[in-house]
Amino acid sequence: AAVAAAAVDGKSGNNNKGKNRREKKDQVPIEELYDLSKPIKRIERPSKQEHEAEIDAIDAAIDALRSERRTLQSKIDAALGGSKNKTNNSPLGRERDALNKLKNRKGLMIEQKRQIRTRLEIVKSNADRLIGQAKNARSGMKFTNLADIDGEIARLQRRQETSSMSLADEKKLIKEIEALQASRRTAEELRSKQGDLDSIKEDRKTIQADLNAKDKEIDAIQKEIDAQAKIVKELTDKQSSQRGAVDELIKRREELKGEMDDKYKEKGELKTQFREKTNDWYQNQRAIKAQRQLQYEEEKKRREEEHAAWLKKKEEEELAKTPYEEEMALCEYLADYLTKTYLMDGKAEAEKKAKAAEEKAKADVVAVKDDPFAGFKAMSKKKNNDDEIYFGKGKKGSKKGGGGGGKKAKAKKASTPVFSLNFDLFDQFGMISLNPPTNLESVAASVEELKAKKQWYSEQPRGSIPTAREIRKAKEEATKKANNSDNGKSSKGGNRSGKGKGKFDISDGDEFAPLGSAGAASSGGANSSWGQKAEEAASS
Repeated sequence: AAVAAAAVDGKSGNNNKGKNRREKKDQVPIEELYDLSKPIKRIERPSKQEHEAEIDAIDAAIDALRSERRTLQSKIDAALGGSKNKTNNSPLGRERDALNKLKNRKGLMIEQKRQIRTRLEIVKSNADRLIGQAKNARSGMKFTNLADIDGEIARLQRRQETSSMSLADEKKLIKEIEALQASRRTAEELRSKQGDLDSIKEDRKTIQADLNAKDKEIDAIQKEIDAQAKIVKELTDKQSSQRGAVDELIKRREELKGEMDDKYKEKGELKTQFREKTNDWYQNQRAIKAQRQLQYEEEKKRREEEHAAWLKKKEEEELAKTPYEEEMALCEYLADYLTKTYLMDGKAEAEKKAKAAEEKAKADVVAVKDDPFAGFKAMSKKKNNDDEIYFGKGKKGSKKGGGGGGKKAKAKKASTPVFSLNFDLFDQFGMISLNPPTNLESVAASVEELKAKKQWYSEQPRGSIPTAREIRKAKEEATKKANNSDNGKSSKGGNRSGKGKGKFDISDGDEFAPLGSAGAASSGGANSSWGQKAEEAASS
């Protein structure tokens, strides 16, 4: 009876494992169990160690009761049969031995069934794993059949070859074709996994058949056990007259059996409670994770809305600005620079600034009342040659006198300024599609072009022409591309124009690119072809 109870307990444990797996597959939506819009109270996870300690205590109590029951049974057998040999040779002893053999055979069959069920669980887990992998692979696939994928790829390629479409649509079509080609490889893997799954299903059927056959064998031997137990009971009833001395022992034996049954029941209830608490904790964890995911999605949506509002605000601020404001400011800066550097009289400008500074200083000076130095006149000390020698001027300068040197310096300042432009100014002129002046005579015309260009920019609607920033970005990309191509040529051992490696010739017109329209070039000379290719310079 104890072996049968243990076997039934093992069978129920295996059934519970299978039941848990089915529950995971058929989970109830968490929204039906919890209100995710309200705070969820956390449930503590039940302690597995405490549960196992309680189960071990019950098992220890069952073992003690079983040991006491065996002792009572030995006393009962001794009282009824006289001795062990006598008991074994008696009809009741022989029938009882036969019953015990049948029970041992049943226990062996139950152990074999447990091994078969373990094999079945392993096959089921492998099948579930392959099914899960196939399900995950199919979730991102539009087609799962190779023929359908090939047909769809052919249709999209035919559409690409025979239909006219925009660049964005063509890119989207190419992405679809690439995705289908990737899904084709996934479909081939699914086909191979399907073969493995079919073989696993065949193994599962075979194992299930063995399990069913073993169940039939157990049922058959159980019938034999029931019949043998009936015979033993009949023989025991016949010897009831001899059991007067052992009635108390038998009564105690039945009480022990009842206590053992209560302990088995208590053990089952503890397992059920622990399973229910674990399920409640698991559902609580699912609800908390789902609530966190919901809060994360809401927060993500809120941030996206804030970002969209910020972008819209930036766009409105950009639209509120004056179109081509940067280009007009550049035109004004270049015109002001050329005017102050080459068109205005430096001395007159300096006197004008000094006069303005003097007037500002006079306006800032507060009149002194009761000046102790009133009536005094400022005197300047005559220059001393020793002082000049001390400060590094020397006697040579004093002999010549300051008059002649001053006149020379004034004449030098009044001379025509030297015309020169740095590369930054060339680049800035290129940003507004104008050619810089190439000599002093063309500065005035260039200033007028800049003023006209500023007026022209103020009349252009937004987005009608490229901005200076866009032009600068395009130039940077072109330069980067050219540098990459030059690096590729140099790595192959080639050299442009067949000249010496690493040498630069300024007379080579192909080394320069035009910075603006060819019509804006002014007077001749070496600088008149600046910004033009050699062929254009020759034709002009």
